[in-house]
Amino acid sequence: MPLRPIILAAILPGVLAGCADAPDFPAGAAANAPFPKILPVSEIQAQVETQPGDDGIDALAARAADLRRRADALRGTAVVDDETEDQLQDALDPS
Repeated sequence: MPLRPIILAAILPGVLAGCADAPDFPAGAAANAPFPKILPVSEIQAQVETQPGDDGIDALAARAADLRRRADALRGTAVVDDETEDQLQDALDPS
């Protein structure tokens, strides 16, 4: 196996990364800030206040009913005209 492609594959990513702009690191107090504490999802969810209710349920149900009505109207309708259908069938014929 030629050695040149291997060397090129090893060096090229470093050369390309060197062409990128330097990242914008924070300065001052933000540079010395502690890392954020990682919490389990269950603790985060426990902190969120939820109010029982049907917020948006009626609107969502109406939208779902409208989409079902539109889907029923589209069922059984032709997607293409007869001429295009014939052309498609001719293209699929193996003869």
